[in-house]
Amino acid sequence: MNSNPAEIGERIKSARKAAGLSQTELATRLDKTLRTIQKYESGEIEPSIAMINAIAKELNVSPADLIGYRRPSIELNSLSDVIAVLYQLNKKAGIRFEIDVQRPPHSEEWSCSLRFKGNDSSAEMNDSLCLILEDFRDEREKLETYWTDQEGFDRWMEKELAYYAEAKLQDREVEVLTEMERIQRRNELDRQRLEQMKKAAEESGSQQ
Repeated sequence: MNSNPAEIGERIKSARKAAGLSQTELATRLDKTLRTIQKYESGEIEPSIAMINAIAKELNVSPADLIGYRRPSIELNSLSDVIAVLYQLNKKAGIRFEIDVQRPPHSEEWSCSLRFKGNDSSAEMNDSLCLILEDFRDEREKLETYWTDQEGFDRWMEKELAYYAEAKLQDREVEVLTEMERIQRRNELDRQRLEQMKKAAEESGSQQ
């Protein structure tokens, strides 16, 4: 983590006192030495994310609170709000999503999905997003099949928020092109796509 160890230490100290525990009692619960807890609270050493999770559990606070992450207030009251989230996501560098759409008569079902390619070399955050979505799928399934409850699901979410809080996003640079440059770029992309389609057709024909 890149959070300030001294600030994390102060939050641990405040949460410990609020929980009514001494440093010795917290050390015993975590199977750590008293000196280690003192170093955490003074900022001499920074606890790992696994230790943050363990401390948070003992002090009955969220891991995100200990590292100082504040979840943004996102209100989704209409589909317009969802569109706005997609727009913001599309502005970020390091992230790239494809939109897959299937609908009759070309398909039996009508569905759409956002697809993040984990091995996309031009989008270095995609691999992390794939891991997050995989875990989200599994945890949601546990919730929906009654292997866990909402509180357990929320605890998992808080751990994820704390773990990825330092994976900062930046806005992607916007290209400023003249009309002629834009047309040239478009024509080049069309040419490349035609070549790819032609190559795919030739390979398909040779396999038959």
